[in-house]
Amino acid sequence: MFQEARLLNILDYLKQHHSMSVAEICSIFQVSRDTARRDIVKLVQEGVVVRTHGGVALPTLQKELSSYQDRLIEESGSKDAIGKLGAKLIQDHETVFLDVSTTVQFVAEHIQAKQITAVTHSIDNVSILSKRDDLSIYVLGGYLHTQNRLLYGPSVIDKIGEIRADKAYIGATAIQQDGLYFPYEDDVRVKKEMAKQSDQVILMVDHTKFVAKSRFKLDFDYVDIIVTDQSISNEMREVLDQKNITLIECTIPNSKDGDE
Repeated sequence: MFQEARLLNILDYLKQHHSMSVAEICSIFQVSRDTARRDIVKLVQEGVVVRTHGGVALPTLQKELSSYQDRLIEESGSKDAIGKLGAKLIQDHETVFLDVSTTVQFVAEHIQAKQITAVTHSIDNVSILSKRDDLSIYVLGGYLHTQNRLLYGPSVIDKIGEIRADKAYIGATAIQQDGLYFPYEDDVRVKKEMAKQSDQVILMVDHTKFVAKSRFKLDFDYVDIIVTDQSISNEMREVLDQKNITLIECTIPNSKDGDE
């Protein structure tokens, strides 16, 4: 098992058991103590775990590891409206990247354009779009992460670099005045590569992302349009104006907090 797959499995274990010892890593994954320690160092460096005596544990505030299905349910009304509005920006015959995001999934649900090519590593996006026979789907292949419903690994990023798209639809875990934030470093790599290979980048986020926090940053320079569901602060609006980012708002009543 490659390290990246092992790290994801360790995080899955931690979600259920909250802590994990070096001995448990060695036993479950049949690796040496040196390999287990390297895994721990990597996870600590990425900020997703904290080191404990003899192993690792989840931080006390670790909402970002909630399941994809849980995140899909939260704020579903807002995300549906955002996705419907964002999907209207897609024109016939375009090639579009669709990121792994519960909000972007609603874009896939509402696409009306004909003869497009959708490029994605989300198995849910594939399932939704496969019901149509008037478009093409290109799946970015890699290892399957069942919890987050995605394909991952170096091959995903390599293949993105070989494709030119008209638009890229991406999500985010948090938005601060200095950029977008994500829980994992690989998230930033995928979003950045999609942005580089697209003529236009559209960020799909509900209002809760503007007060959330996460770890790894992607600069605003990669974003052209933000579609969200409620008015944002004047301070954030000024930042977006300075970055020449177009803001599209669709007000949804009775919103609650949610995740990407």
